[in-house]
This record gives sequence, C-alpha cells and structure tokens, in this order.
Amino acid sequence: MEEDRAQGGRGLWGFPKGGGARFALGYAALFLPFAVVTPYLQLLLKSRGFNKEQIGLIQGTMEVLAVLGAPLWGYLSDRLHRPRTVLLLVAAGAIPSFLLFGVTDNVVAAVGVAVLFGLFFKPLIPLTDGLTFHYLHARGGDYGPVRVGGSLAFLVTVGLMELLGVVGPRAAETILVAFAIAAALHVISILALPCPAAVSAHAAGDKPKPDLRRFLTRAFVLFTLAAFLGRMAMMAYYHFFTLFVQEQLHFEFPGYLWMIGPLSEIPVIYFSGRIMRRIGIRSLFALGLAGIVVRLLGFAWATSIWHVVPLQFLHALTFGAYHTASVTYVSGLVPAHMKSSAQTLFSALTIGLGGICGGVVGGYLAEAYGFTVLYAAFGGIAALALVLLLAFVPRPDRPAGT
Repeated sequence: MEEDRAQGGRGLWGFPKGGGARFALGYAALFLPFAVVTPYLQLLLKSRGFNKEQIGLIQGTMEVLAVLGAPLWGYLSDRLHRPRTVLLLVAAGAIPSFLLFGVTDNVVAAVGVAVLFGLFFKPLIPLTDGLTFHYLHARGGDYGPVRVGGSLAFLVTVGLMELLGVVGPRAAETILVAFAIAAALHVISILALPCPAAVSAHAAGDKPKPDLRRFLTRAFVLFTLAAFLGRMAMMAYYHFFTLFVQEQLHFEFPGYLWMIGPLSEIPVIYFSGRIMRRIGIRSLFALGLAGIVVRLLGFAWATSIWHVVPLQFLHALTFGAYHTASVTYVSGLVPAHMKSSAQTLFSALTIGLGGICGGVVGGYLAEAYGFTVLYAAFGGIAALALVLLLAFVPRPDRPAGT
C-alpha cells in the first residue's frame, strides 16, 4: 500500500496526480441532480395538487427502497468489486424514474414512483463515498477537498434554477427538464472516475467477501442511532423549508436561501480532515448535531425572513460537519473491501429510515399544527441525538482519513 501511495506524486488535493481533479468533478456532477431534487421536488409535487401531508408522505416513502435497496447495491458493489459499474447503473436508472413524477397526480401512484426513484437516487451519494474511500484507503488523500466540488455545484445549480424562474405555471416543466439534464451529466462523469487500486488488486486475485458482523459492533450501532435521530430531525428542513418560507414568512424566492447552505459548508468540508485530526471525528459530529438543534429551534421562533438568513449559515455544521464526520467515522470501522457496504447500510438506516420517519411525522405535524410545532419538536429530537452521542458513542480507534 505504501508503494501505491507513493506512485505518481501528489496533486493539489493530496491525491495522486489526476485523481483529485476527477473525484472533485465527479462530486460536482453528482450534486447537480441533488440541487434540483432537494429544494424543488416539493414544489413539483405541490404543482401536481398534493397537500403538505401528502408531500411529506411521498418524500418520506421515497426513502423506503433507500432503506432496503441501498445496502443491496452496496453489497453488490463490494461483492463484485466493481463499484464504478454499479454506480453507473444506479445513476442511469434515476433519470426515467424521476420523470414519472411529471405524469402523476394520484397519491398512491406518486408513492409508487417515489419508491422506484428512491431505489436509484438515494444510493448515489453513499456509493460515491464508498468508491472514494476505496481510493483513499489504497492511494491516500483527503475526502474534504474533493467533496467541496459537490457543494459548489449545488450552489451554482440552485442559482441557475432561480434565474430560470421555478414559479408559475411552467415550474413543473422546468424542474423535470433541469433534472434530466443534470442527471445525464452525472452519468457521463462517472465514466471518468478512476478505479481504486485496491479494487483492481482484488479483481486480479483474492476477492474477500463482506463480513456483515462488522455492523453489529457497539460503535456502529450507537453511532448509527445518533445519526438516524439527527437526520430525522433535519427532514423538517429538507422536506418543508421551501413551503415554510413561502407560506409562513411570505418569501417567494426560497432558492436564494438554499444557496446560503452550500456556500457556508464549503470551508468546513474542505478543512474537515484537519479539523478531525485536531478535535476528533466524534467531536466534529457533535458540533453538527448541536447546529441542528439551534437551527431548527431558531426556525420555530422565526417571524421574519431576516431571522432565517443567519440560521442558514449553520449549514456549515448541520451538513458540513455532520456529513464529513459521519462518513469518516463509518469508513474507519471497516476494511477496504467493505467501504461501499458500510456507506450504503449507514445511509439506509440514517438518510433512508430517518427520511421516512421525518417525512411522515413531519408532514403530519406541519399539516395539523403548523411549522412552529414541527421545528420545535424536531429540534428536540436532535437534542436527544446529541445526548446519546456524547454519553454512549465511543471515540473511533482510527485517525481521520482512514
């Protein structure tokens, strides 16, 4: 492995030359479709005639096959030792499944489309992270600087969407076409990603199987539970923020508020490796959970758009710190040949199951009691996650970046 790390010199990202640029572009392309889905799927569903409770149900059930399907995609990736091929297949499948939302106005049919779309769309980030950590394990480098490519792409794409005007009678068509273009660019970008040296070596010789008992350790179980609660809480933001600022705060351009998030997260993600080496992986994750508590409780008592604007900068913690610390912690618990399995299972239990619970419960609270109750209740869930983390989750044995 030391020979692998030494070959070819280092690029700007600490990767072997060329690898960092390709992964940075890969993450940029990955987050093009996410920049369409995350802020605007709720608007697409609203344009199809669904109310807030139905929107919560549809977006929550989009996670069902993220829970069931993502670990299977990850296991298949590790079992075949073909992470790039599996990622390409999943990315291609996301395009036609999303476009079905454009011809669906029945809630039962929309739930079915959401399940299908979740099967292909939700594993994209953990599969990409698994491929990246394969590469890091074999060749060295830092996750944060290349992941910044995704934040920049998200920021630019939302800005373009707002300039195009995602309001009015043609909003649905704009969202559908934008997703198709963004997702097609992502599929093309996957072909440029390098195959990890560790995977190539396994392909030529021994092919170890993933040992699923690795996921029954105290560290994995308790950390995943804390991350699940944190992710469930953040569904109040991801699923309902656009509707919140439009309906309660009467601000008609929510995309500009969404842009603050990726802009603020960039420094934390870029320097996340250095931060974790200084304060520890668990401590950075704790800061992420603390940010969720403050942000959601702030939304609960916001009476003006100017109360929301400073809270959006907490995305540096609620995503930047939360995401980089969590994927690094989980990656450090498993060997090289289980990186994709670990990331997809963790994603299924946190993003998937957390998304289901957050979407369904959040939709009910928003429809029955309003946004203030929604954000106050989910802020309490995040506080519970923080207590669990600090009281019971062990510090990782491995340094950041393993």
